Amino acid sequence: MTVGIVVAHFNTRRLVAQLVFSLYRLLGREQFAELVVVDNGSNDGSRELLAALHRAKLIRLIQNDEQRYHGPSLTQGVSWLIGARTDVDHVWVLDSDVVLLRADTLREALARAREHDAAAVGQKLGDDTYNRLLKHNPEMLDPCCLIFDPHRIWRSPIPHFLEDGAPATALQVAADANGLRLVDFPFVEGEYLVHLGRGTLREIAQSGDAANRYYEWALDHRDPHYGGHERGSLLYREFCELFDAEVGELTADSLVRSCLSGTIRSGRRSR
Repeated sequence: MTVGIVVAHFNTRRLVAQLVFSLYRLLGREQFAELVVVDNGSNDGSRELLAALHRAKLIRLIQNDEQRYHGPSLTQGVSWLIGARTDVDHVWVLDSDVVLLRADTLREALARAREHDAAAVGQKLGDDTYNRLLKHNPEMLDPCCLIFDPHRIWRSPIPHFLEDGAPATALQVAADANGLRLVDFPFVEGEYLVHLGRGTLREIAQSGDAANRYYEWALDHRDPHYGGHERGSLLYREFCELFDAEVGELTADSLVRSCLSGTIRSGRRSR
């Protein structure tokens, strides 16, 4: 299977650097065909870092001069990806505050999708308010880590990701109504990855970005939740120690050099 990855990003320089590092060094470059990062006019030095990764052919950078917000940026990235890469049969959407921990993450998630003939597989949202919107599937999936088959999902009458606090809800409700399977996979619980949560909201609140439409919400929703996993903060600290040891001072050159160094085979490949 050929997988393309799409990330929407705004002002999370260190977090997006950690995500890219984890994809190249802990998951492995051979497991995905393209990594698309859509930047929404960042002004924290992210654009320079991402531009260097683009020049090194480690990512495909799409630069927006203004804030388009999460859902529309994901739609922009996915539309570019499947237009440019006709060989992609699975799209993997990741939040910029996710880090991969295990080399078998993608293989096992795709195996679960095949087992259930699922159009999408992802971390369960775990919210009955959203689950009740589905008629045929038991769990709404969290767009922080969502893999889907674009041949079944990215087509009418299923809407794309929307500008909303829950950008994948309408997409999944429509997929469910059209008889498609949505299957959960324990990305967080199985320690395949760490999802800090609220990474962008934290930066919006700390920067005083009152022009951002989510600023008021961010003021009270800025602390990481680690997807509710009790070991999340510990796993993230361990990852940060590895990241700092491998990358050193975070510069464009140090990140590019580290990402090109090959997979760390001693990573958390299984529990």
